[in-house]
Amino acid sequence: MVIGIDMDDTICSTNEFIIKEADRYDKEVLGGSGIKDINAYEFTEMMGWPKEMKGKFFADRLEYIMDHAEIKEDAVDVINKLHDEGNKIIIISFRKDKYLKDPYKLTIDYLNRYGIKYDKVFVNTGTKADECRENNVTLFIDDKESHCEDVLNEGIDVLLFTNAYNHDEKRFNRVDNWNQIYDYIKEKYYG
Repeated sequence: MVIGIDMDDTICSTNEFIIKEADRYDKEVLGGSGIKDINAYEFTEMMGWPKEMKGKFFADRLEYIMDHAEIKEDAVDVINKLHDEGNKIIIISFRKDKYLKDPYKLTIDYLNRYGIKYDKVFVNTGTKADECRENNVTLFIDDKESHCEDVLNEGIDVLLFTNAYNHDEKRFNRVDNWNQIYDYIKEKYYG
């Protein structure tokens, strides 16, 4: 079986760290008071920043954020167990070189630091459907609805990893943690 896995907010908690760093950046660099609207969808709206501030913040901090984002609980154990059981693990990330010097190296270094086993890594992807189709992915796991939709339209099974911004999504099988992912795979594919 070939399993395609997204990086940010699937393997690691990037969005939560973006919000923490934006709050810190607002206070320390911009002299602001931090988060203004905790319930806003977009972090720039949370901070009360104009849209163009996102690019400046990402240029200053995104590399650090992606390198230091906390690994999701049980991600390492479950991914490595799936790999050890003979599954091919392909990391498919939307990470772009727009704000990152070398998104491939950044991703590889992160995976290696945590000892995550993988067979291939793709960054600078578009819809992710092409990589899934070209690599015969059986199951794709991501937190973003549009990526799940594109991959599902290729006839590939998808799991939507729950995050704060996708709670209302009902079109996909949903998982809240890595143990649920393993249980889903065991029940559907190992049976």
